[in-house]
Parts: sequence; C-alpha cells; structure tokens
Amino acid sequence: MSIFARAGLLLALASTMPTAVAAQDMRSFAAPDGSYTFSYPLDFALDHEFADGTGDVTGVTASSPANGDVIVTFLGPRDPGDIEEASESTRPEITDAFTKAVARLASTTLKSSSMTRMLGRPAVDMVFQNARMPFSKERPQIKRYVFTIAGGKAYNFECIYRADKAEQFAPACDLAVSTVRLRDGAANAKPAAAKGGDGAVPAAAGSCTGEELNKRSMQVTEIGSGMLMKDQSPATIERVKKAHDAMTAIEGRAGQAPSDQDCKDIDAIIATLK
Repeated sequence: MSIFARAGLLLALASTMPTAVAAQDMRSFAAPDGSYTFSYPLDFALDHEFADGTGDVTGVTASSPANGDVIVTFLGPRDPGDIEEASESTRPEITDAFTKAVARLASTTLKSSSMTRMLGRPAVDMVFQNARMPFSKERPQIKRYVFTIAGGKAYNFECIYRADKAEQFAPACDLAVSTVRLRDGAANAKPAAAKGGDGAVPAAAGSCTGEELNKRSMQVTEIGSGMLMKDQSPATIERVKKAHDAMTAIEGRAGQAPSDQDCKDIDAIIATLK
C-alpha cells in the first residue's frame, strides 16, 4: 500500500481517494509562494521548518509520540539533469539515482519501484525501508518518493511514516500525489515534446495549451471541493468521483501536447458539475 498528504481547502477527488480518506473532511495545502496546492486529511497539521513550530511551512505532518514521524513534503522545481521524462524506460535510471541518494547506508533498502501518475504525467513511485535505530527490519520506517518531470523541471513528494502505521497513513500520501496541482501551469508546459525525424519539435495543435488544460483541471477540483463541502452524500461523492476520473483520463490522453478537443472535453466535465 502507499502513503499520505497536506493543507487548506476541501478538495473533491472521491475517485482516487482511498476509502479511509474519502470518508473524512480534507483541507488543501497551499505553498507559501502560491506555486502549488494539494489535499490532505483533516487530522494532519502544517509542518514547519523548525521542530519548535517556527520557520517556513514546509508540508504537513501527523507526527506524535504515538505515531512517530509522519511527514509529507512536496519538493521542486529543480533541474532534472539528463533525464527528460519519467517513464517505464527511465524508471531504472531514476530509481538508481534515488537509491544512491537515499540508501547510502546498508540499513536503508529499496522495497519497490513502480509507475503511477502525478501532475497529469507518468511518475516513478519508490518505497524505501529504513531499519536504522530506533527502527529495525521487523519494524522499519517507510520513506516513499514519487518523482516526475513537468515543464522541464523535476518534482517529487517525500512521504515518511512507520511501516506498522501504513494502513493509517498510506492513503494520505496517495491523496497528496493524486491532487497536487501547479498554480502557474508549469506542469503542462510542453517541454521537449516528441521530435520528428528531422529533429524538429511539432507545433501544438490548436489553441488548447498545456496551461489552458491545467486551468480547466483546477476548475474541476475546485468546483468538486465546493460541492463536497456542502454535501457528502453518496450521490454527490459518486458525481465528483466520475468527474475526476474523466478529467484524469483526459490529462493522460493529452500528455505534453493537448488538442482543442481535450480542453472542450474538460469544459464539458465542468458543465456537468454546475
């Protein structure tokens, strides 16, 4: 199973939300500079730069003496180096780079590496186990990293929690990954799109840019949030779930080169929620 999430406004993603998260109220975390948002469960709090609760807000946390460290942090943008995209073909290279950075000691080992989606793009989902004291092989700490490249920049979530608390906190990480959005539209900014045989980058089709598609996707989540704030009946949850599923499918279809039809299709989804 996977992981957990962050702070500010109720978001409406009943489709990808694990049942444990969907059943409770949520908030939406907004970065201090306004560059991104993502949803997190109500029982999480803002995490600050310093242990005494001062300094910049860096993410969300459910850490306590009983829970141990439970932290969700979104990192980026940063230079992706030679990696141009997150995909099945680049997964081994990305996983190797994270393993070298995260598992420097023998007590930390890679548990799994798989593909998921984040920011409307393929992403590599890596789970590491830390058995260093005060943890052990029988009761390790989990460190999960979900990495993607959007707009030519690298982004990743870091989720930390105890393995024996996975059932409680794993759904929160999944929620954060599935709901994170870049406010400036960079996630859909068409970097290094597929090149033709002459090396030229094909022009975008029509007027539906990545930024326009991202704005529409944010409308779907924001309208759904408002609906769930007022009504959490099964019928409303199913309606919001259906809209989010359809939006995610369009984002996956559009990839780095959305068409006019992609924007029109999300406009149609928005209309069903009004």
